[in-house]
Amino acid sequence: AALALGIRRGGMGEVKCNLCGADDFSVVFPKAHAQVHRIVRCNQCQLMYANPQESIDSESFEEYDKKANTDEFRQYFAKQHVQLPDNLRVLKVLNEMFPQRGKLLEIGSYLGIFLDKIRSDGWDVTGLEPFHTVAEYSRKTYNLEVIEALLPEAKFPDAQFDVVVMLHVIEHLTDPAQYIREIRRITRPGGALVVETPRFDSLMFKIMGRRERSLSNCDGHIYFFTVPSLSQLLERNGFAVERVDLVGRTLTADRLLYNVGVMSRSETLQKVLNSTGTAVGLDKLKLHVNVRDMQRIYCRAK
Repeated sequence: AALALGIRRGGMGEVKCNLCGADDFSVVFPKAHAQVHRIVRCNQCQLMYANPQESIDSESFEEYDKKANTDEFRQYFAKQHVQLPDNLRVLKVLNEMFPQRGKLLEIGSYLGIFLDKIRSDGWDVTGLEPFHTVAEYSRKTYNLEVIEALLPEAKFPDAQFDVVVMLHVIEHLTDPAQYIREIRRITRPGGALVVETPRFDSLMFKIMGRRERSLSNCDGHIYFFTVPSLSQLLERNGFAVERVDLVGRTLTADRLLYNVGVMSRSETLQKVLNSTGTAVGLDKLKLHVNVRDMQRIYCRAK
């Protein structure tokens, strides 16, 4: 998701649990201890989330578009290409579930790389991407239909899609439950939703704590799901979970070193590892690392 780059947000505010609605929590990590936010856990359902939270304001997307020629943007651009094989595993499962194909929406389609591959496999595809720079890139490069909006503003007709794909988006949303309900509205009965996000009932999180990479490297994350909490969110808002895959990520060797540096929380070590990776050309070496710290859930619209 483009939101992973970090965008300007509006004012701070306390929020209730997005899963069960309770206003009863314990602090897991104080503000700036694990990341920029204070992170809490609901005492009723155990959902972990940032509290207080910042709302995305109307200028957020314009601010992001200004990053189009920065090194940060170019790194994220390259990352999309490197991780395409991970996304193609999703496509393989969807092709088995829907051999006849159908209409598919990708929320957070970004550059359109994955959406183009889905279309080439026979799907009728639409992208949803609020950031103009990358939406325009996907239209010009791949001739894709991409709508520039957030989901609640897109106003798709009821039951328009057979499949909705949302990879590494839900952890950035201020109201995930609202999104899931809206996805259910626009998905036909028996259609499917695929959600992928980091998981926080993993061995890696239990060992690393605040140094776990999806915490220490991602200030844009505001929800931190376990497999049970994400499954409950989906089940309570119109979907039935069919399959859960515990997956990893494809990344370059220099990016792996970068993650190690971030998790160490040592600026000196980060600089050494970054310079080492660049000097020996590790950006050309791709690795698939699976420590089962990501969850990919396939579910059906009830």
